[in-house]
Amino acid sequence: MPISELGMNKLDEWLDPKYLSNKEISKINKTFIKSKPYPNLELRNFFKKDKISKLKNAVSSEKFEKVDKDLFSLSHTNDLAASKNKAIREFYGLLSSNEFISLMQKLTKERLSQKIDMQAHLFEQGDYLLFHDDVVEGRKIAYIVYLSNLSQEDGGELQLFDIKNPKKPSRQIAPEFNLFACFKVSEKSIHAVGEIISNKRRLAVGGWFYGN
Repeated sequence: MPISELGMNKLDEWLDPKYLSNKEISKINKTFIKSKPYPNLELRNFFKKDKISKLKNAVSSEKFEKVDKDLFSLSHTNDLAASKNKAIREFYGLLSSNEFISLMQKLTKERLSQKIDMQAHLFEQGDYLLFHDDVVEGRKIAYIVYLSNLSQEDGGELQLFDIKNPKKPSRQIAPEFNLFACFKVSEKSIHAVGEIISNKRRLAVGGWFYGN
């Protein structure tokens, strides 16, 4: 959806209003900057339930391709910018809009462009993603929108590592439906996805916000 079609009320339509107050935005920014092992956030119930539920249904109907390599084993879609599904196109339009980019800049204090990447990822039993840093020219903020719930016993947690002590995760974020997680991309942003050790599925939409 072209950005020009997105009105000023799109954030109001999609996001929980508690995340849109200046006081809360300032509080979240301070949390992001102070978070260890590098700047990161996890915002629960970030989107309105009806919107995110429609997105989950739409993503579940997309075509996934299984990829199995040394670094990772998972299934993913093509770039969702090319999706013909209305709900997905609306979500892509939201995240690439002036309004959402402005919000992300306020939350992270990173200068961002309107370029984003977006794919859906599916992890099933035995799937994993070994640690890496996501560093590619222009990437500023990595983000994940979780569309399923997994417990610690299921695996599939986002693992953040301290580059000075990479033997075990410094922080772990368990998949939780309607959780928006993000972190600053740098040479320090070592992270991984733990192996799925149950028969549950880890479904998420994720990608990167870019900047100059």
